[in-house]
Amino acid sequence: MLTRTLTILLISVFLLSGCGQPPVRVGGPRIDVKPTITDPAETAKRLEKQGKYQQAAQEYLKIAAQSTPPTRQGHQLSAIKAYFKGGMLDEARTELAKLDTGQSYGLEIPLEFMRIKIDLAEQHASSALKRLKGIEPSTLPSPLQLEYKQLHAQATAAKGEVIQAVREWMAIDNSANADPTVIKENHQQLWRSLSTLERSALEQVPQKQGDMLSGWTALALLTKTSPQKHLAAGINNWQLRFPNHPATQHIVPTLVPKLDQLPSPPKQVALLLAPVKSKFGKQAEAVQNGFFAALEADFEGKRPNIATYEVNADDVLEVYQNAVAGGADFVVGPLLKNTLSVLADSHVQLPVPTLGLNHLGTPVVTGNLYQFALSPEDEAKEVARRAWADGHRSALILVPEGNWGKRVSTAFQTEWEKQGGQVVTQSPYGGNFKSSIPRILRKKSAKAADMAFVVAFPKIARQIIPLFKSRRSDLPIYSTSHVYRGTPNPSYDRKIDGVVFVDTPWVLAPDENGALMQTTLQQSSPKGMRKYKRLYALGIDAYYSIPQLQRLSQPQWQGQTGRLFVDSSGIIHRDQLRFARFAKGKPQLLE
Repeated sequence: MLTRTLTILLISVFLLSGCGQPPVRVGGPRIDVKPTITDPAETAKRLEKQGKYQQAAQEYLKIAAQSTPPTRQGHQLSAIKAYFKGGMLDEARTELAKLDTGQSYGLEIPLEFMRIKIDLAEQHASSALKRLKGIEPSTLPSPLQLEYKQLHAQATAAKGEVIQAVREWMAIDNSANADPTVIKENHQQLWRSLSTLERSALEQVPQKQGDMLSGWTALALLTKTSPQKHLAAGINNWQLRFPNHPATQHIVPTLVPKLDQLPSPPKQVALLLAPVKSKFGKQAEAVQNGFFAALEADFEGKRPNIATYEVNADDVLEVYQNAVAGGADFVVGPLLKNTLSVLADSHVQLPVPTLGLNHLGTPVVTGNLYQFALSPEDEAKEVARRAWADGHRSALILVPEGNWGKRVSTAFQTEWEKQGGQVVTQSPYGGNFKSSIPRILRKKSAKAADMAFVVAFPKIARQIIPLFKSRRSDLPIYSTSHVYRGTPNPSYDRKIDGVVFVDTPWVLAPDENGALMQTTLQQSSPKGMRKYKRLYALGIDAYYSIPQLQRLSQPQWQGQTGRLFVDSSGIIHRDQLRFARFAKGKPQLLE
């Protein structure tokens, strides 16, 4: 019985297999070929990919005519979308009117979205928003929720509320599930809308460092304020201020296709300094002389033409505008803090790269603005790192009264505690330091210190340091460059023997190029070099920073005032300074 049953089953299988397509043999084992099913809409899809939207739509309609609901309505919708992509709004609207919505099961929302898109294309923003208001997005599946948000942002922008629309597009970025196609389209729509705003509207958007919205509006403002030849340098500055901003990937390459190429060196530089006959005229003259000394020593690049201007807080805006109108590709200055502040506060985006020769001390978000100064805060940080490396762990801080001393003290303490050090006591001193310092040193906390950070100018230092030595001769003392005038004065500086201080390479150990420039400057300006030696170096480094700031291809570069690097706020800092110790009234260089 079992054998008979198996025989019947085998015969049945054989007969059933014979009902199908016969096997094909081509000089080898038998191959079973299954019939291929061709998608009737394949031709239409191919035409659509090729950009032949009208032909694609007609193919979809032919297929729809041969189909039954709801498949027919699906092909009709595909035809409407093809017409819309091709800009044939009349045809899209006509076919949309023909579609039997009563049998379009599951297509109600896509059809309504299509009506909204046509409204937006015909600039009927209010109608589009009204249709969107009639849809509850939370009830939609994820893909349709995303499309809803995109349409709402477009409608909001079309109504004139562009900044609100930008915020909506930014929120879509976070909900796009990292789909690169959706994100790219999102950014392109955002940028098209943002580019329609006038400069005045963009300037009204509050700027915050690193903020995403600020990055979008700053980039749009940059394109409206910077001449084309300065756009690449401006975008370098923008990328510095807004690192990893999404516009970098999809928008920036369309603005400057060859951003990675080095920009041409500036043909004309405007140097804005304080009037020669003003209170700070001598300092301005020292900076200018250093700047021109670097220009004369520059044998590598093509030297720019230098146009010098005298400016103050009252006329800086007018002078700056005239300098740029006169062809300046780069501006250096102003030198004085109040003058630089006026310039920074008056612009959201400067038209050309501008290197202010001071630090404003407060957060500045002005585009195309850099700040460079001989910052005492940078020196205080260097001292903290050096003292820690020397094995000290507990610090006593003594700085002058006032905001300047507080800034220096804060910079030291922040870096010191970052290293792991402890500040056991800190005190500002005023004119009565002869009585206050002994009182400070008698404190129990002061006795726990194993080093002292004392900031003082030479005349005061020569009185303070002996007070320390008379009570704590074992306490190593560190200071900033302010303790040294810049030229040896043994008969006076013997009083501060043992003090370790930080200073620029220009003062303590100039390189070959620096030594040559010092020789030249010493011959032409002996008095200035004796009194304002470091300001000459500031002018030199300002000149050599111009090409670095134009391309920002290197995060740091070597200068006469130290190793220079620029942060995301456009502030140039210094590190890798040199240290020396006073011995018999003369600074002895330390390794």
